[in-house]
Amino acid sequence: MLGLRVFLSLLLLSAISLGAQIRKDFRNLEKLFDEGKISELQRELTTLKPNKDDERALMLYYDAMLSTGKSDALSKFNTCVEQYPKTLHGQLAMLEAAKIHILEREMQKAGSLLRRINSPDIVERFYWSAVVFYWLEDYSAAIANAENYIRLSPKGKEVEPAHYLVVESYLNQRKYQSAISSLSKIRHIKAYDRQYYHYKLGMVYELNSNAKEALKAYREGYELDKYSQVAFNIEERLFAMRGRAPSLDLSFLYPYTPLDIPVEIASDSLDTELDAGTEVTEEPNLPDLPPIGDFLPVKLIAKPLKGFFLQAGRFSVETNAERLCHTIREMNVPASYYEDKSQGKTTWVVLAGPFSNREQTDGAKARLINREINSFIVQY
Repeated sequence: MLGLRVFLSLLLLSAISLGAQIRKDFRNLEKLFDEGKISELQRELTTLKPNKDDERALMLYYDAMLSTGKSDALSKFNTCVEQYPKTLHGQLAMLEAAKIHILEREMQKAGSLLRRINSPDIVERFYWSAVVFYWLEDYSAAIANAENYIRLSPKGKEVEPAHYLVVESYLNQRKYQSAISSLSKIRHIKAYDRQYYHYKLGMVYELNSNAKEALKAYREGYELDKYSQVAFNIEERLFAMRGRAPSLDLSFLYPYTPLDIPVEIASDSLDTELDAGTEVTEEPNLPDLPPIGDFLPVKLIAKPLKGFFLQAGRFSVETNAERLCHTIREMNVPASYYEDKSQGKTTWVVLAGPFSNREQTDGAKARLINREINSFIVQY
């Protein structure tokens, strides 16, 4: 027994020494790459003379990493894989080649490469395997691989995406409580994306028909940054919810304070007016006004400078704003939209109006409500 232990110890030392056979100059290539010193790295690749497979694989790997073209990089990674599959950098080349195949949605090729990786140092293979299984709709295998990655690399760079892969896999199986439980684990990550977290939490609650909790989560996420792309996604989910539940209060979406017009403005101050049109049954009537098309474009060149309006929506997609404008105009209510740029973000705001008095404003607002379109009064 003692002899066996000595033999195993010597075998381990031998393995360690083999791993240390890469000379210092070659190991420095990784440092140069990580520090972004590309010119120095390129120069080293042309001057170093490898004499072992580990060193040859290392040089081929970093040569591939410096490739600017996807095809060229894949070709070099494949060469490294074919010639030095048992080396660490040969296996790292398998991982990088698999990522390229994933980008190309070639999941079978990616999966084949990932299964060949057996180095315990390459934990990242579990995350990318999870991605492959997710796209192949094998959600149980996706969850298992993502959880393996999280367990083995709790501070890894892919740990947050791995958690979301688990969440998405549960959602695709309609296991909403499991998805919520998985989401709660994300909050233990030191620097997680709070807004995206609330967005996904709201979506899970929405899919689980829990409108109250969905609205709460969406609102918390939206108010973290009202002009981010995630905020626009939240906004669109909220409008979809309001389409199913017209009474849903979305007033927090807008940066304006709702106003109550205290006095009636003289009719001769009206810049634009409504078309009387045909009287609509069971809808509030508005005063006789000229045809909408004669004076009010669908898209304004800028935000109005003055007047009272009803703001009926703010969208991250222009076609959605245009569609709502036409819907409102079909109700004989003037409507237009304008492009709003703030903090580098672009949205499109839908306005009904302008209106000259309380009767017009209230009548138009009631008519919108009758068609399940919420709005509130704004003044410029």
